[in-house]
Amino acid sequence: MKVLIFDLRGDYGHFRAYYSTSSPVSFSVIPPTALFGIIGAILGLPKENNEYLKILNRAKTKVAIKINNPIKKTRLGINLINTKGNIWVPKRRREGPRTPIKYEFLKEPGYRIFVTMEDKEVFRKLINMVQNHQTHYTISLGLSELLADVSYVGLQEYVFNESESDYVEVSTVVPLKDIIDDGILVKEGMQFLKERIPFRMNTERVVEEYGQILMEVKGKKMNLKLKRYWKTEDGNENIVFI
Repeated sequence: MKVLIFDLRGDYGHFRAYYSTSSPVSFSVIPPTALFGIIGAILGLPKENNEYLKILNRAKTKVAIKINNPIKKTRLGINLINTKGNIWVPKRRREGPRTPIKYEFLKEPGYRIFVTMEDKEVFRKLINMVQNHQTHYTISLGLSELLADVSYVGLQEYVFNESESDYVEVSTVVPLKDIIDDGILVKEGMQFLKERIPFRMNTERVVEEYGQILMEVKGKKMNLKLKRYWKTEDGNENIVFI
């Protein structure tokens, strides 16, 4: 299986957690659903009627995510402007009433992204765009103001493996469903985080699958017993697609 590898980074990121209310908090890692939007923006796939989702789903797109920069979060105050309806505004402010809200942001987020597709034509176009450092639309990390940058890393062949009884060193975040019971080796200095994120979204932008993932917050490789994983032909790197 040929896999495209590229780095994705920005100064700030915000991927709003579904359980957020008045003070939005962010997932600790970019969800696959948001990553599909970035891939669609790179390719310039139509956004009308969520056509980009239809194309990427038909292409049977798979993604894996590695944490490049340690997970750091900060809170910043944002002034939200009411843009709905004809509401009376004191002091004749034309922009409408404002509501100050504290947002949680990821600080200096950086990820290594692994992508593969069965549609060779779409995959070839994505490879060409990333190699040439081009995007059709401006890409961002969750909010339009949080601009992102993509840099090409390479193309690599990966081989599928099943049910490993020994510990495997894994570079990417891993869905808990792919870890064998009691299959986590904890080493000194490592910090693990478990989080429930959206995995898949249908063409109506309704999340069809949520799942829990395991990550090491500093981006260190984890030693796990896995039900399935993909490795390079030389065995130097192992990843798990979400």
